[in-house]
Amino acid sequence: MNVIDYQYFETFIFTAIFGVFAIYHILLYIILRYKALLYYCVILIGLTAHFTLYLLLFYADKSFSLLVQNTSLITAMVTTFGFLIFTRNYLTINQYKTPRLNKTYKFLIVATIALTIIHILNIIISGYNTFSKLLELLAAFTALATMILNIISGVKLFHAEKFNKYYLYSYTPYLLASILYVITWLLSYFFNIKTDYILLITSILITLQIILFSILMGFKFKSIQDENKRIQVEANNRLEFEVDLQTKQLQLAKKELEIQNKELETVNKLKNKLFSLLTHDVRGPLNNVSTLIELIENKLSDSPLKEITSKLKSDVNDRVSMINTLLDWSYKQLEGVKVHKEQCDLNAIFITIIKEFERAALDKNITIEQEVLCPVIYIDQNMLKVMLRNLLSNAIKFSEYGQKIMFSSKCNSDTIDIIVEDFGTGMQVDWFNSKNEHCPQTKKGTKGEVGTGFGLLITKDFAEMNGGKIICESEINKGTKFTLSFENILPD
Repeated sequence: MNVIDYQYFETFIFTAIFGVFAIYHILLYIILRYKALLYYCVILIGLTAHFTLYLLLFYADKSFSLLVQNTSLITAMVTTFGFLIFTRNYLTINQYKTPRLNKTYKFLIVATIALTIIHILNIIISGYNTFSKLLELLAAFTALATMILNIISGVKLFHAEKFNKYYLYSYTPYLLASILYVITWLLSYFFNIKTDYILLITSILITLQIILFSILMGFKFKSIQDENKRIQVEANNRLEFEVDLQTKQLQLAKKELEIQNKELETVNKLKNKLFSLLTHDVRGPLNNVSTLIELIENKLSDSPLKEITSKLKSDVNDRVSMINTLLDWSYKQLEGVKVHKEQCDLNAIFITIIKEFERAALDKNITIEQEVLCPVIYIDQNMLKVMLRNLLSNAIKFSEYGQKIMFSSKCNSDTIDIIVEDFGTGMQVDWFNSKNEHCPQTKKGTKGEVGTGFGLLITKDFAEMNGGKIICESEINKGTKFTLSFENILPD
């Protein structure tokens, strides 16, 4: 094998080695998406391209040989550019931790790019040989400066991270190779000497450096994975601790809530007892007082006392009506009150309610008529009676002497309507057409009767609890018509 064949074989071997490593690291980057691998690929691509050019020189003519030599500066700058961006990323050099080093790296990166662009423009535009030589010289010193900067960075950041010191160790072959390569280039530039063996040693050192860097990259990536796992484990432990803490707090809150619920249950029981007390011990005696005054009034002949007892009876009746309404409303507020629907006879209910207000209607000579066209409804009977009491009480209260009140029911296709209509003073209906949850404004009745407005409120609430609604139609001095509308349904 002659010298030319040996050199060709040698160059081919190293070109193949660099190319295989370049492909290997590209595949690693595609799989792992680790930026340092991509930057390292730039180095390997530059070296592969650089040695490929030397491989082509063996069979190139003079003109093509000149093109290859001009292109070698570009491949050298690509390799230098790769070392700059790789080292900056590997050693975590940035403007926050190491601002001066970061500026120097930026300067050299810009210099490599600028030299490459200027060299390409010179080849295309003028092809001035002397200027090309000057650019090659600047490129050599840029590569040497890059090598020195990488060493300085490795020394300065030796203890910054775990794998930084290994970077400096694995950089030693490249340091020697760079020194030999620059010396070789300078010797060949100024003197006509053979540099074959020096180039061989340089190639071997670069190959060794690539192998060391590849191993180092693997260990560093493994270290990053282990660190990520450690961070994830710590995060999981912290999360587990927080969950346990929150769980304990929720358990304590649950116990406190159970205690509060028990206290609330006790309070509700007490409230129910108070309600029962009001029902039996307050409403009963007031009714007895009203009956007693009526008996006294019947025994008195026409005298000033009879007028007083009549007024007293009216006041007591007002208070009894007010107490009844308030108690009905309070009953609705009790926790746990449920609707118990049943089939009800409207004719019987109308008669019962009219009889309860017979005395109040008689005092104003009011006639109460009823027309039952729909005799049966499925509803909570007690709640219906409360609604009708309130509506009839209001109708009597706001009717003039000698007027009449109509009780009626009618069946529609899908509803049953219960109607209480008077022909008295009328009222404002704005309250029923709004979402207002407060009591409607009240006014005195035709004989000075007073009210709280709770009667209409409880009627509206009880109607809605039974799946119905209340409709109010009224004109001042012409009367008021209340319609309780419920779904026409049969019991299950």
